[in-house]
Amino acid sequence: MPQKVGFLYSGSNNSMGPLLTQFSRLLPPNIPVIPKHADDDYSRLRPDAGDLIRQGVDVLVAAGGPVSAFAARDETAQQQPPKPPVVFTSVTDPVGTGLVGGNLTGVAGLTTEMDLTRLRLLQELKPSIKKIGVLANGSRPFVDSQIDKLKRAADPNLDLPVEKAYAPNVPEIGAAIKRLVNTHQVEALLVTADPFFNSRRNVVIHEVAQVQRPAIYQWREFAEDGGLMSFGPNIDEEYAAAADYTVRCLNSTNPATIPIYQPTKFELVFNLRTASALGLSIPPRLLARAELIP
Repeated sequence: MPQKVGFLYSGSNNSMGPLLTQFSRLLPPNIPVIPKHADDDYSRLRPDAGDLIRQGVDVLVAAGGPVSAFAARDETAQQQPPKPPVVFTSVTDPVGTGLVGGNLTGVAGLTTEMDLTRLRLLQELKPSIKKIGVLANGSRPFVDSQIDKLKRAADPNLDLPVEKAYAPNVPEIGAAIKRLVNTHQVEALLVTADPFFNSRRNVVIHEVAQVQRPAIYQWREFAEDGGLMSFGPNIDEEYAAAADYTVRCLNSTNPATIPIYQPTKFELVFNLRTASALGLSIPPRLLARAELIP
């Protein structure tokens, strides 16, 4: 029977397309990929994972962060052996969150782990900043502990107060950003890495532009689409690693023996037009490290 791969994604169909294309082109040409997207409705993920398993996928790729990975893990745990291997992407702390071993392997996202570095970059860009707002997806697993950990780290390391606001749905994005600026008087914003925000990045960028505050994101696509700056791993590298791990599993490698992939390439990207609109001059030290989008 021909092999096939399931692709379970937590975000929207539109944002899944480029990732699915990047992933699929690195598989052998005779391997079909069956996609499922939850459109940010996380209650759909486990049923979708179950449907892919019933279709007989040989590997289940859980793309779009920890919510997809947990759904794939929990659904495959209900199956009789042999259980399909799960290859996840963009997961924060896969060891600490119990996503290692058994039929699981994948790519560590280094998402929230790099947020303190992103705060430092904002501070270096504009040293006069006295308070930063952090926008997070309130539906993300462990979001409270992750943001509280960041706040505790920022205070002694940066002497920089951090305020948080959650946006679990599209209407709340603008409201949360305005609350950070108008109520908490933040002078800059950090938009945390999340498939929900990536799926709706044009909305996020538009709402940030309305409040005229510098903001930093994880993925370079935000800077390419008009956000001020981004710093994080290269998403193409992540999905290339996921494709490689999928091929290994298709070739009968035990996923428990495949080490979690750690990204090696990090990119600092500035949008010069947005910097000019905000009246910002990028310091030479940052310019020397950055890729610039005119």
